[in-house]
Amino acid sequence: MRSLSRRSLILLAATSLSLFLLLIASSQRMDGWSAFDQAYFHRDGAKNNKPKANSTDPTRPDHDRHCDNFPDTSNILLVMKTGASESYARIPTQLLTVLKCVPDFLIFSDMDQEIAGYRIHDSLSTVLESAKAGNSDFDLYRRQKACIVNQEDCNKLGSPAKEGWNLDKYKNIHMAEKTYHMRPDYDWYVFVDADSYVLWPNLVMWLKQLNPMKKLYLGSVALLGGFNFGHGGSGYVVSQGAMADFVGKHPGIGNQWDIKVKSECCGDYVFARAMKEVAGTPVQQVWPTINGEKYATLPFGFSHWCHPIVTMHHLNSEEINDFWAWERDLAKPRNGSLPDSSRPLLIKDIYHRYLEPRLQESRIDWDNRANDRYYLDATDETQSWEDWQKDKTKKAEDMNELEKKAHLSFKDCAAACESLPAEECFSYRYMPGICMTAKAFTLGKPIKKDDDGNRMMSGWDVKKIKKFVAEQGGCTEIHWPKVNDKDNGLW
Repeated sequence: MRSLSRRSLILLAATSLSLFLLLIASSQRMDGWSAFDQAYFHRDGAKNNKPKANSTDPTRPDHDRHCDNFPDTSNILLVMKTGASESYARIPTQLLTVLKCVPDFLIFSDMDQEIAGYRIHDSLSTVLESAKAGNSDFDLYRRQKACIVNQEDCNKLGSPAKEGWNLDKYKNIHMAEKTYHMRPDYDWYVFVDADSYVLWPNLVMWLKQLNPMKKLYLGSVALLGGFNFGHGGSGYVVSQGAMADFVGKHPGIGNQWDIKVKSECCGDYVFARAMKEVAGTPVQQVWPTINGEKYATLPFGFSHWCHPIVTMHHLNSEEINDFWAWERDLAKPRNGSLPDSSRPLLIKDIYHRYLEPRLQESRIDWDNRANDRYYLDATDETQSWEDWQKDKTKKAEDMNELEKKAHLSFKDCAAACESLPAEECFSYRYMPGICMTAKAFTLGKPIKKDDDGNRMMSGWDVKKIKKFVAEQGGCTEIHWPKVNDKDNGLW
């Protein structure tokens, strides 16, 4: 009787232990999941339920090793803009890289879609009918909705690139409005395009230094008609304070601008106008940290060196994948120790990774984007120079003797650059009759001969570049952008 009781107790204990472990496993598996459109971040620090795309917890069954040592992005919402004519070409790469380890994000387009189980939201679904009726800007929108096969085939009936550009400008304000209604409790909202790249560790490190309750709108400033706006391709960051005022206090803000948009060029410009007029929040310049270039076009030098960078633009899928792989490799432990998470990735690091191994004195059929100063013979009647080219030409009385001959040949162009200090020339390029120099050094890209068979040659003052790099040292001072968050708070 005593023996039977002992066996019963053992069986009972084993069963209880199994049930206990099962409950733990189930709670771990379910923890962090919620309805897709349920806002989940709370600034009070309470534990929240997150719709995790990929777990960074190595004990979880859905853990992805690529997300090891990924930063906590739970107070930042990435909002990505695309178009139905390009979404299948761009979004899959983003899902496999930039968005892979992010617990929550929103993607907006000009049509409701689903890609690999991820919902793409129609940003234009609430645009006023009066703004769409008889408006050719919406021809693509209407054709996409009427398409009964794939969009690629339907778009052969039109010009999707041009039509997409015309339609795109209606998205920005509606995206912000829909985003805040769907996810009202984030500290930061980061708006980017589908060919943008976000450096998450740098972004998290930077935004920790700022107060999200202040009304902030941060971007790479562009100018149109004397008005500053945040360039959309570079991306822009909007704080909780600014979104709460712009959207929270102004219901229907998108529709208030629908009619006005038609006469404007661009959605990022209209967004900036609305932010300033409605929320009293003008864009603040944070370039080059928010950047419209990519690693092959970054102008390395005095303005781009000890600066952290959080976005890049115009990357194709191969470039996104390559940079992502490098970032993830940097996050791996070395000799049993994690990398220094207190140091951001600097623009100079990108130089050492991408340009330095490929740096040489010259390349033919290559465009290194040297574009600061031009040398040409304005009196040469065989050439048809544009006014903007003449405007970039240095005055003859300000030239040294080598500069006066710079337009004659590639060799003369190189000699002119070498005669100047680093602040005036690091690189140059040459086409027959014109020498172009730059205060920075860029990798660039191959370029075909022009219609007349002329070939472009590019050159770099390697000696001057190496001297500059050595003099900069290890960047003991990190140049984060200066942000004014002192006097424009919401609360």
